[in-house]
Amino acid sequence: MKVIITHVNADFDGLASMVAASKIYPGARMIFPGSMEKSMRDFSSAYHLVFDKIKDIDLDAVDTLILVDTKNPRRIGRFSEIVKRDGLKMHIYDHHPPSDSELHGEVEVLDDIGATTTLLVEILKKKRIPITPFEATILALGIYEETGSLTFPSTKDRDLMAASYLLKKGADLNVVSSYITRDLSPDEISLLDELLHSARDYYIEGVKVAVATASCSKFIGEMASVVHKLRDMENIDVLFAIVNMADTVQMVARSRREEIDVGEIASEFGGGGHRNAASASIKDLTIIQVEERLLEILKEKVRHKVVAREIMTSPLKTIEADKVVTDAEGLMTRYGVNVLPVLDNDRFLGLMTREVIQKSIFHGLSSAKVRELMQSDVYEAAPDTPFRDIESKMIELNQRFVPVVEEGRIIGGITRTDLLRTLHDDIVMKPSLIDEEGEHHYTYSRNLRSVLSEKLPVHIDEMLRGLGSVADEMDVSAYVVGGFVRDLLMGQTNLDLDIVIEGDGIAFANTFAERHSARIKSHHRFGTAVIVFQDGFKLDVATARMEYYEYPTALPTVERASIKKDLYRRDFTINTLAIKLNKRNYGNLTDFFGGQRDIKEKTIKVLHNLSFIEDPTRVFRAIRFEQRFNFRIGKYTQNLIKSAVKMELFHRLSGHRLFDELVLIFSEPDPIRAVRRMNEFDLIKFIHPRIRLTTYIEALFSNINDVIAWHKLLYLDKPVINWQVYFMGLLDELGKEYIVEVCRRLTIPGQFEEKIIYGRDEIKRISIKLYRQKNIRPSEIYHLLKPVSIELLILMMAKAKEDKVKKAISLYLANLQGIKTSITGSDLKRIGLAPGPLFKEIMGKVLDARLDGDVRSREEELSLAKVYKS
Repeated sequence: MKVIITHVNADFDGLASMVAASKIYPGARMIFPGSMEKSMRDFSSAYHLVFDKIKDIDLDAVDTLILVDTKNPRRIGRFSEIVKRDGLKMHIYDHHPPSDSELHGEVEVLDDIGATTTLLVEILKKKRIPITPFEATILALGIYEETGSLTFPSTKDRDLMAASYLLKKGADLNVVSSYITRDLSPDEISLLDELLHSARDYYIEGVKVAVATASCSKFIGEMASVVHKLRDMENIDVLFAIVNMADTVQMVARSRREEIDVGEIASEFGGGGHRNAASASIKDLTIIQVEERLLEILKEKVRHKVVAREIMTSPLKTIEADKVVTDAEGLMTRYGVNVLPVLDNDRFLGLMTREVIQKSIFHGLSSAKVRELMQSDVYEAAPDTPFRDIESKMIELNQRFVPVVEEGRIIGGITRTDLLRTLHDDIVMKPSLIDEEGEHHYTYSRNLRSVLSEKLPVHIDEMLRGLGSVADEMDVSAYVVGGFVRDLLMGQTNLDLDIVIEGDGIAFANTFAERHSARIKSHHRFGTAVIVFQDGFKLDVATARMEYYEYPTALPTVERASIKKDLYRRDFTINTLAIKLNKRNYGNLTDFFGGQRDIKEKTIKVLHNLSFIEDPTRVFRAIRFEQRFNFRIGKYTQNLIKSAVKMELFHRLSGHRLFDELVLIFSEPDPIRAVRRMNEFDLIKFIHPRIRLTTYIEALFSNINDVIAWHKLLYLDKPVINWQVYFMGLLDELGKEYIVEVCRRLTIPGQFEEKIIYGRDEIKRISIKLYRQKNIRPSEIYHLLKPVSIELLILMMAKAKEDKVKKAISLYLANLQGIKTSITGSDLKRIGLAPGPLFKEIMGKVLDARLDGDVRSREEELSLAKVYKS
C-alpha cells in the first residue's frame, strides 16, 4: 500500500503537495498525520476533499511512504514508528533546508525553492500528467501561501514559472486570494491581543529579538496568520511566538535578519522550517521553560556578532597634541563636532571634549597645549571588539565617545548615536514606496535589493552591482545617494545617479571607467569625477566629504569624511538617503536623518539651523521641492527662511548662483506656484525690488503654461526653452532700465540678455502690426514672425489679447513655419537661370506663392519661376 503524508500542523503547501503527489502516484492514499489549519479544514469541507484517517490505516501494510513538504521524523506523527522498518520504500519531496536528523529515501527530490508544491508541479509538467482547473487551483494555493503570494525572499523564479503554468491550466486566483487573505476570528484577535501585551525584547549580540507568549484554552489552527499580523503591525525583524494550547506548546517564528535562522532554532525543539519562517510543536515543557531554552539557543546560534568596525564612524577629525585650546575650539566649530581625538605623529593619545575646551577658555587657558588638558585614560575599542563590550563600557564609564584603535592608530569612533542606532534600528521608519495612485506601501526591511531590480532598467541595476564589485576589490564603501534614492522611494523615475565613495572617489572612478571603456572628467579640488560612457550616459562619482563655510553665502571648502558627514552637508532630510552598493550589503538603505519619515509626512526640512545662512540658495530649492512633490516646508524650516530674509543674506549671494536657482524653478512644469511661494516669503525683491506679483503677472504665467502645453501637442521638432519664457514673463511689467539692472545683477548670459531687453519691444511692434494690418497674407505673417525666437513667440501669444494676433501666431507655428518650396536652385539652373540676386528673388517669390496658396505643386512652382524669369 502506498501512503502520501505531510507534516503535522500541515499548511496549504503540504495539502497541495499531497494532491500533486496523488497524481504522480495513482491509487496512493492521502493521510494527514496530525491536524490541519482551520482555513484548510474549511477549504476541504467547502470543496469536498476527502482524506483517509490514520486510525483506518494498517501501518504494517504500508510498503511505500511518500513524504511531501517534510523530511523530519519528528513531524510525521505515528508514521515515525515505521520509517526504520526493513523493506519500507520512502520517496521524499521537500524544499526545507537539510538537518542532521532528516530522513532519507530511495527517491529524493529536494531543492531550496519557495514551495514544495513547485517541485511537484515541475514533475507533473515534465511527465505531461493532466490536471483539472480545480487541481490547478489547489496547487496554486499551496505556492501562493508558502511564498507570501510570491513576495517572500525564499521565492525563486521557478515558483513564478510554476504559478504561471497553473494559471494556464485554469487556476482560479479568486479562490486563492479568498483563503490567503481573510479577517481574523474572535479567538485569533484575542490571541493577537495577548501576544501584543506580552511581547518582550531581547538583544542577542546586537540583534533585537521579540518573544511573545500566550495561553489558549482551545486549539487555534491559524496561529501562523496571527503571528504574521503581529510581526507586520509592530514591524518586528525577529519574532518568536510561544503559545500554550491544550497539552502542547506551539512555537511560530519569523525572521528578517540573516544572523538568525529560525528554521535551525525550531529544529532544536523538534520542529523545522526555513531560515525566515519556522514552527515547532513542543511537549513536556512549559512556556517558561521553552522561553528560557530559546534564549540559550539564540545565544549559541546567532552567527554574526556586531563588532566595532561595523558601527563606527570613519574618518574622524583629529587634532595634534601640540596645538592649543583655541585651535581645538576652531576645529570643533568649523566641523560641528563635540570631541576630537588627540594624535602625536598619528599615534592616538586621548580625547579633547568641547566641555573641557569651554572650561579652559573660561579659566584663561586658551593658549594651553591640547596634550596638557586632554583626557588620556579613555576606553579604547579594537576593530573586532564585540558591540556588547562597547555598550557595557560606555554605560559603565559614562563615556560618550569610544575611539576605535588599531596598532596605536585611530581608525574610527563610536558615538552614543551609533550605539542607539545599532540597538534600536527597528524603530527607524522603514522605506515607504508610493505607487502611481499616491498610496504608501511600506517595506518591512531596510534592504531595497528587490526594489532596485524591479523598478530599474536591467542595465542600471547591473551597473550598480558592478560599482559594488569594484568597491569590494578596492576595499572601499560605495553608495548611491540623494535624489535617486528619494525618487525611488516615492515611486518616481530618476536615473540621475550620484555615487559616493568612502575613500578615493577619483581613483575609484578611474578604475571603473577603464573597465567599461568610458571617459572620465576629474575635479581634484572637490574629489569628484564624471564618468561618460560610450552611449553618452553619465555617472557622477564623489569622494565622501564634508563642507564648511568661511563666511555666510561663501562657496564651501570641502574635506574628505565619512558617509554620515557627507549626507549631513546636504540641503534637506529627504535628500540624505543612501543605498549601499557593496555586494554583502547591496541594497541596504542608510537613513541617518529621518529622510524616510519626512517623505512619508510630505515635509521639507533642513538638517540644521545654519543651513540657509551657509547657503541661501537652499531656500529656493526648498520651495522648488515643496511644489514639485506637493510637500510642505516644515514650520521650523519656514522660520529659518524668514530669518534669512530678514538678515538679507541674498544680497550677498552671487548673481549667477541666484540665477541658476531661478532657472531650475522656472523649468518646473507649473512654476507659478513656486513664484507665489517666493512672494509669500518676500524673496522676489532679491531679484529686483520693483518686481511685483500682480494679478496680471499671475494671469500671464497661466497663459504661458497653456500656450506651452498647446505647442507641445503640435509635436514640432523645435523645442522651447520654457524657463526663458517664464522668466521674461516675470519681468514683463518692469521698465527697460530695470530689466537691464536685473540682467547685470544676475549676470545673465549675453544672448539671453539681448532677448530679454530687446525682445519685448520687438514682439510689441509685431503684435501691433498683426492687429492693425487688414487682410494680412500668410506670407506676410511668415516674414514677420520668422526672425523671432520660439520663446518670444510663445510669450507674444500668451500676452496677446486680440484673437487676430493669436490666430496669426498659431497659423505660423502650426503650419507656415514648416512650409518649403518643392523646387530648388538646381531646378532654376535647369531652366536657364544663373545664380545671382534674381535667383534668390525668384525663390522668395515662389515661397510666398506657396505660403499664400497660389501654387500647390512642383509643376506650378516651376511654371511660376519661368514667368518670373521672363
